[in-house]
Amino acid sequence: MFKLLKAQLAFKRAADANSQSDKLVRYLVSAQNWSINHDGECLMANLPLPIGELTISHKGIHQGIFHFGGIADALSHGKMRWPQAEIGCGLTWFHVLENDKRLKLVPELDKRLDFWHSSCQSTLDKLIACGASASKTHCIPLGVDTEIFKVATKQQKSIFRQRLGIDEDAIVIGSFQKDGRGWNNGQQGKMEKGPDVLCEVLESLAKSHKLFVLLSGPARDYVKNRLRASGIAFYHTGYLPHANDVAPYFQALDIYLIPSRIEGGPKACLEATACGIPLVTTNVGMVPDIIKHGHHGLVAGVGDTRTLIANCEAIISDPNLARNLSQNGLKMAQNYTWKNIAQRYYQELYLPILEG
Repeated sequence: MFKLLKAQLAFKRAADANSQSDKLVRYLVSAQNWSINHDGECLMANLPLPIGELTISHKGIHQGIFHFGGIADALSHGKMRWPQAEIGCGLTWFHVLENDKRLKLVPELDKRLDFWHSSCQSTLDKLIACGASASKTHCIPLGVDTEIFKVATKQQKSIFRQRLGIDEDAIVIGSFQKDGRGWNNGQQGKMEKGPDVLCEVLESLAKSHKLFVLLSGPARDYVKNRLRASGIAFYHTGYLPHANDVAPYFQALDIYLIPSRIEGGPKACLEATACGIPLVTTNVGMVPDIIKHGHHGLVAGVGDTRTLIANCEAIISDPNLARNLSQNGLKMAQNYTWKNIAQRYYQELYLPILEG
């Protein structure tokens, strides 16, 4: 109660001083409808006070806090899109690419930023090694909307599977991410997302199981072409109008598989577990921060195709393991609702600047 009153007073003082708007946090997102836009939408909607709004521009902002939602949109021709006044600024950096040239900017950015944020500690460790002040870093994971991503009834699951033409005796494995280069068909795989590993796992499992693969997201032809060549049945939803529209596809699964080599999230590790779906994943992004192997999901090393296959086989062959992973993963996901995550953003990132 004391923290909330303190927050309300800080908000009132800042709002009284702000003649332009009562929105004190501007969260920079992409001009295209991409993942950080959904993150920002969920975050701003769940802050404990109505002080935030999304923006695609840094121009005309003179007050409050400016939060860069991702490093890609923070830069224009290699230079930061700073607001036009010396206001509080923070940057979210989800993941560091191999040989990421942007890391050379870290020491200079550290002088201007009030906070560095990432959804996973591994990214922050790399930023600190490149010159970010450890005292400015905050690891806050992504969230999940548990009102939308939730366990389906057996009847709901059966009806949706029938609608997609899935046989009752098929093992349904899902992969809902963009893993092809560019924004067209994605004939060339985006290797940091592990489409080659995904296909190797599915091809191996298909030798002894009747599989059906659910895919969503743009640029997935690399995976689709390999599934066709292997004779594996699949359904691809393509680009969904809103990120939450993927929820029924999660609910139709027996296993959700994450084969990535590099991640900042992925949000799917929370969305799958919130739907009660057993998770098989590589140890990337926020997975080592929130997923306990053998309890919330089954985790393999990056690029360890053999262990990913074995983990899927274990879930398929052991209903008790599948049930335990489902129940434990579901309980874990309840701790990461967007309401809880937004509260942490407010307390750890925004309130110290507003009070100052």
